[in-house]
Amino acid sequence: MKIMVNLENTDNYQEIEINENSNINELKQQLQYVFNIPFNKIQISLNGQIINDDSLTINNLGINDSVLVIKEVNSPFQMFNSITSSNNNNNNNNQGNLGDIFSNFMSNRRNNIQPQPQNLGDLFSSIMTGMRTGNIANNFMQQNYAKELYIQNAVKETKEKYLTNKRDLDALFKKNPTLAEAIKNGNDKVVEQYIRNRMKEIEQEEMKRKMEYMKLLSSDPNDPNVQKKIEEIIKQKNINENLKYAEEYLPETLFAVHMLFIHLEINKKKVIALVDTGAQSTIMSKELVEKCNLMNLVDTRYSGIAQGVGTSKIIGTIHAAQLKIDDKFLMCKITVIENPTIGFIFGLDNMRTYRCNIDLGKNALIFPDANIKAEFLSDGELAKIREDEEIEKEKEDIQKATEASFQKK
Repeated sequence: MKIMVNLENTDNYQEIEINENSNINELKQQLQYVFNIPFNKIQISLNGQIINDDSLTINNLGINDSVLVIKEVNSPFQMFNSITSSNNNNNNNNQGNLGDIFSNFMSNRRNNIQPQPQNLGDLFSSIMTGMRTGNIANNFMQQNYAKELYIQNAVKETKEKYLTNKRDLDALFKKNPTLAEAIKNGNDKVVEQYIRNRMKEIEQEEMKRKMEYMKLLSSDPNDPNVQKKIEEIIKQKNINENLKYAEEYLPETLFAVHMLFIHLEINKKKVIALVDTGAQSTIMSKELVEKCNLMNLVDTRYSGIAQGVGTSKIIGTIHAAQLKIDDKFLMCKITVIENPTIGFIFGLDNMRTYRCNIDLGKNALIFPDANIKAEFLSDGELAKIREDEEIEKEKEDIQKATEASFQKK
């Protein structure tokens, strides 16, 4: 859509073309080059009302035939005073001191505007975005005060995020053990320093991008290299907007999705089975077959090569193995392969035989004819099982090493 913008107290009227879903922050970015006014000094008014919320979209403003008026705010406290005045008029309360205004600003941004970050990288990006697009004048004192408030809030949110989610904390221990240890032990100074360092890196990256963008503006637009860089900037902007949409409306997609596992028993041995509709056959490793004492049932006439993601040797087939699921017994055909990393995969062949339903609402594999409901394992259960398996494997390795040393003697 096209909107008319006037530089206050001048005859300088410019028609700006902008997407109606763009926000005030994006409009200011465009206006700074049209009117040659620094981004942080642009103040926008509509029908005499100062617009302080940079997250509002053009569509939200309801401009219609009205003209947006902008002016350059030269004094670092001029914008601050206008914000105070505007907040007082809109909210009918006294917010005359700096602390109250910042508290109100932070509260509004946390509760209404910014999408909840899903990981540390998003958290810091959110912080920096808030500082760049906030309603508070970008002068030295106010910026640093806002920065300190953001840092303290970031320390709190970071600790809450990882202390309330053991899976994320375990993952952080592998990626950044120092930070994970500080969060676990309540060492706020280490967490705060990490956040400061990340914010500094982001500021430097942002400055680098701005410098590259300014350089492009002064370059020949017909230069193929310039066009290529502009294309990359537009592409990255679209990607960032796409990510922002996902953060706000599809936050669950930003988390790792775990596969579907169920408990079952084979010959009184407890087994964790992967439910996989992409597996044509139900598969069991030779190692697991031996543990379940079923090698005497393996028909080696059905040997061959299993192909899929990679290949593996097929040892044979168990034509009818008894599985215990949810206290009920089922007979299933199992293909035995040599690969020891496979474990047990409950495949499409037996799912079709028993007309199974994967019900993600109930979080279970349903066998309607057999009246069986096998619940899928939670993330916490899987983590505990894997931890126990690693401990068991270490014990076996120690036992094998001990037996080998005795045999040498």
